[in-house]
Amino acid sequence: MRSFLFTLAICLVVLAKAQSVSTFFDALSHFEEKAEITFSYDAELRDLIQTDQKFSVVDLASFVDEVNSKLPIEINQVAEGYLSIVVVPSDFEMIVKDSLDYSMIGVDFGVQVIVNDAPITTKFKEGSWYFNYKPALDDQVSVFSQGYKKAKIEVSDLFESKAFEIYLSLPTRRLNTVVVEDYLTSGIDLLPSRQSVKIDVQDLPLLPGETDGDVFASLSALPGVTNPDGRAGNLLIRGSETDQSLILYDNIPIYHRGHYYGTISPYNPKVIDNVQVYRGGFHPKLGDRVGGAVVIESAETERKSNYGVGANSLFAMAFANQRINDKLDISIGFRNSYTRAFNSPKLEEISQSVFQATALVDTRGRLTRKVDVGFNDFNGKVTYRPNDRNRFSLSTIHTVSDVNFSPFSPPDVPVRSNDNRYVNTGANLNWETTFGGNWSSDLSLTASSYDFEFIINTLAPGAVQLVSENTISDLNVLQEFSRNTKTSELSFGLDYKRQQVSTDYVNQLRDSSIYRLNQQVDGNTIAPFIDLKYSGFDKWFIQLGMRGTYYSVTDQVNLSPRVLVNYDLTNRATLKGSFGIYHQFLSQVKNLQFASGGFDNELWVLADGNSGFVVNGTQSMVGGVWNANTWVFDIEAFHKTANNLSVYEGVVLQPQYQFYTMDLELYGMDLLVKRQVSESTTIWTGYSFMDSNLKIDTVNAENLKSQYVQPHVWYVGGAYQKNRWKLTLGWRAASGLYVRSLGNVFAESTFRPMRQPGGGPPQENPFRDLPERYPNVYSLDVSASYKIPKTDQRWWSATVGFSVINAFDTENLTDQVYRSREGLVSRNAIGFAPNLMVTFEW
Repeated sequence: MRSFLFTLAICLVVLAKAQSVSTFFDALSHFEEKAEITFSYDAELRDLIQTDQKFSVVDLASFVDEVNSKLPIEINQVAEGYLSIVVVPSDFEMIVKDSLDYSMIGVDFGVQVIVNDAPITTKFKEGSWYFNYKPALDDQVSVFSQGYKKAKIEVSDLFESKAFEIYLSLPTRRLNTVVVEDYLTSGIDLLPSRQSVKIDVQDLPLLPGETDGDVFASLSALPGVTNPDGRAGNLLIRGSETDQSLILYDNIPIYHRGHYYGTISPYNPKVIDNVQVYRGGFHPKLGDRVGGAVVIESAETERKSNYGVGANSLFAMAFANQRINDKLDISIGFRNSYTRAFNSPKLEEISQSVFQATALVDTRGRLTRKVDVGFNDFNGKVTYRPNDRNRFSLSTIHTVSDVNFSPFSPPDVPVRSNDNRYVNTGANLNWETTFGGNWSSDLSLTASSYDFEFIINTLAPGAVQLVSENTISDLNVLQEFSRNTKTSELSFGLDYKRQQVSTDYVNQLRDSSIYRLNQQVDGNTIAPFIDLKYSGFDKWFIQLGMRGTYYSVTDQVNLSPRVLVNYDLTNRATLKGSFGIYHQFLSQVKNLQFASGGFDNELWVLADGNSGFVVNGTQSMVGGVWNANTWVFDIEAFHKTANNLSVYEGVVLQPQYQFYTMDLELYGMDLLVKRQVSESTTIWTGYSFMDSNLKIDTVNAENLKSQYVQPHVWYVGGAYQKNRWKLTLGWRAASGLYVRSLGNVFAESTFRPMRQPGGGPPQENPFRDLPERYPNVYSLDVSASYKIPKTDQRWWSATVGFSVINAFDTENLTDQVYRSREGLVSRNAIGFAPNLMVTFEW
């Protein structure tokens, strides 16, 4: 009995102690109920104070004293029964350490705390740094020490404790070796040591012609990146074909150019954190492409949850970032096109551009009204951090684009409907962990699929339909180990990929015979890699890498060395150069229209030596960057090759046509000059020169120019943002595209003059007097937005934006296509295309 009473007493003491402490806002509710008092405070305090630490609720006086000592706030009595809670300037203690060896960064180095780009006073005493600051929700707070990258301080973290530790990342001797901030405008940084451009999507201002943070539309503002026909997804990185550039979303490969034949990016910008753009060489852990690379990383929830919905003239969207607890976050995003009966002015203009010179346009240039466009995409991510050393994430993407149309049909041709659909789905499981001795590991498991389908349903009874199907299944395992020191970074690992590519094609010809192609190629690649970055030499930064690849289908082994060198002439000027060898095993067949219509339906093939070939490429670059105060000057000259590209003799698959190989050489230079005129205004100008040599391995060994390489591209842009307003303009002028495209060359080789009706003279050769290039092209793009901010009285914020592509509706001729009934028919880039966007966030 005595033992039972003792145990009961212990339980009552523990229960009483548990009931005597509470979280901050629960404590406020407790005293308001028990002591019949009222607390008044700013609504944003709930966003700032997210701590789970406990406070005593034994009596009000003890609670007030404890809060005033632990948090940067004060609780004061303003009247009988009324207490106010206000944020006040407070002294914070900060221990600053090197993130690699955990050594203290003391007075010998100097540490600054920067609030909204302005430094505040810091003092060093007995191993700690002290600063006085009044936290505000919208402040941007960071810590900086000479030779280290800035480290962001979350304002809400300052309500966890007035004393904390912070780690500064890999130190370097020169800031310009690490990053040139605001390379083009805020949110776009140049990383010379990685030979890449980083775009922080959430900090990105408006760019000309778009208000939705469209990822691909943003890329086209960079020198060396063009989309000559105005479609966001038709990105040519220094002249490389679109299939030669690697597109990754959280390590998930993307095999299409975007919704509605590349005119709309398939990524919701509200779920993207940053984008790395490689216009030249890239890390040896990345492979299977000979052009550039675009690496997209999705966002993770920061400290607090947020949600939003929005709509523009093309689609509606929603997103949610939910912080479950300190270890678990969930993010989702969804976009969907409107009912197919609604065609906005921008969608109408896109349709006109996409379907020009096809059977959907009659002889008067009118587009059939029987076009239905539907698309949607879903992004999801779950992040779990069990401790400081491990991080797990699961990312998914599901993209669907579906277009249905009925072309104009001559009287002797049965009416038919066309269904064109693709689905790109993928999932990535990633595990990042850190060990002792500055070692870390990154394990990535990815599964993805791409399914393209084009079907022509002929309504004539008993007719055989045309079916074009192209499927890619991809399984990838990438294991990387890294070790960082103050002067070097060593990484090595293994990249394994299993790919299965299938083609199914059935076509009934006019003589009622059927041509069928059904094949499947399975391939495995095993690629060990190693990379060393070293900055121990005075003024030098050197990166040496090697990627070795075994490809099972052709039993081929390739070695791909890569080198990058930076040399600092001064603290403001850096010379740079690089060279690399690259190989590609999955590519698209040039000139072939795998499906009917001729718009964005290229056939993906895996190298087998018959229809697809192993593409070999090289990339080299020399240049320099000068970054001083408000000016940035960057210039790069480059040379690229891509050999053994697959090209098809015919426009459509037929028994009598063959596959050939083609070699491509590209060379040119990119120049950027940017000036930060004021805190709110940025202007820039970019110029690119480029030329090409293209050789087809046919009997005639044709030497041509690449169709989409424009010798001269000049771009002038400006951005203004102040208070709630943002405004940008961009004017682009460029040489016309090359006339003798592959399509026109092969069409001319098979041209046969037809007799005119009524016994007239034979049809003249329409290719005989074509010029070398089409006329020069021009476009003015404009964007503007206004933001309604969140306030104490308003729990939500909103943004209204308006943009126009090709504001002057300039006719920019991009191509001419031969059609037997009409001869050469012109295709123009996207004309005047307005867009309205509204988003709400809370």
